[in-house]
Amino acid sequence: MSSSLIRFVGNHDIASEGKFLFEILSQLRNFGVGRLVTKNEWTRKWPNNPSYMKILRAEPGMDRWLFEGKVYAEWVFRGKNLGVYEFSKDLNRSDWQLVHKHQENSFTSCATPMQEMVLPDSFPLPPLQVHLSQKSARKNGLDEKTISRRAPLALSIDPEFEHLKPFIKQETPQSKSSSIYDEVDKNVLLDLYGNELPVKVEAWNAGPAAFQPRFNATVMRVEEQPK
Repeated sequence: MSSSLIRFVGNHDIASEGKFLFEILSQLRNFGVGRLVTKNEWTRKWPNNPSYMKILRAEPGMDRWLFEGKVYAEWVFRGKNLGVYEFSKDLNRSDWQLVHKHQENSFTSCATPMQEMVLPDSFPLPPLQVHLSQKSARKNGLDEKTISRRAPLALSIDPEFEHLKPFIKQETPQSKSSSIYDEVDKNVLLDLYGNELPVKVEAWNAGPAAFQPRFNATVMRVEEQPK
């Protein structure tokens, strides 16, 4: 019996609007040394801050599908020159794009590069912890005023943002609060992801939501036991 319902299985890959990196470099002279390449992901997230790589050396893995290999390039991320990096991951994603020579000047010009990210250097301790510390101080005959209500903040940076360490700066917050969420500028954290927040939505069922019981109702007879 044929049905007019179309069901798509799997997730749409938004990073599939370009080519593999070595698919591009293999068609250029000297494996594209001196040329500029970029990712569509960078353009979508930060359209006003150009990000690109200037190829310095390419070492293809010579596999059948041009998936593997290493690339050494001068990386400019959101208008900031990060220096020479080695790229060996995500080279087989169809998201790379060649910057043509007649577009290099306009593409690399950046009037508003990425700014430094300022985060607090300390955070307020939970009220319960402060209360227990003061209680312990009174018990041991110490002054309660010597108990600190804040602790130094050591940042744990995700490997995805490891290259941004030189641009992360910690300072004393201008206005202190009982919650660190009130002391951090939310725009600084949102700017890490640009115009695309890391949200994954999956639709496993087609059509409107409906409740379907897993088991049929069972009638149980309960007999009164004699006392």
